[in-house]
Amino acid sequence: MKIKIDDIPEAGLELSLKEEGTALGEAAGGTLDFSFPSPVEAHLEFSRTGPNVQVSGEIKAQIRLNCGRCLNEFDHDISLYFSDYFTAGRAVEKDKELKPEDMDISYLEGTEIDTTAMILGQIALDVPIQPLCKEDCKGLCTKCGADLNITECACDKGDKIDPRLAKLKDLKK
Repeated sequence: MKIKIDDIPEAGLELSLKEEGTALGEAAGGTLDFSFPSPVEAHLEFSRTGPNVQVSGEIKAQIRLNCGRCLNEFDHDISLYFSDYFTAGRAVEKDKELKPEDMDISYLEGTEIDTTAMILGQIALDVPIQPLCKEDCKGLCTKCGADLNITECACDKGDKIDPRLAKLKDLKK
């Protein structure tokens, strides 16, 4: 959904959105490492001062991820609050170092704010770096690939020594 800046009254604008996850996934063009098993809910508040717009809101979503240890799919709940400030003008050059005060500013390209892109960006920032299906996930056996959460593997647990380095073991004696 796109909001025209001129349509935002000086008193502000509030929107409650509920978008299907498949529509958000399609809007991202297949670049996401997760999917949406259920609709995404967002409550957004827009306030405008001249050409500048402050957007704050709350997003609730459920995303489907792959565990970083056992590779099983699991659902992860997201509930976040955010605030973003949009201003007219050109974005800073790519090779230029940003000042701390520039980090909180988004530059408008045109006369509209794309709420779908904003919601996707906020959700992407909240995805864990190494998602885990549970805190104590045991992962996969490095030798046979068995899921250690489900079964014990039958691999030899003894220390296998590389035959090229076996003679070094005798140095300890």
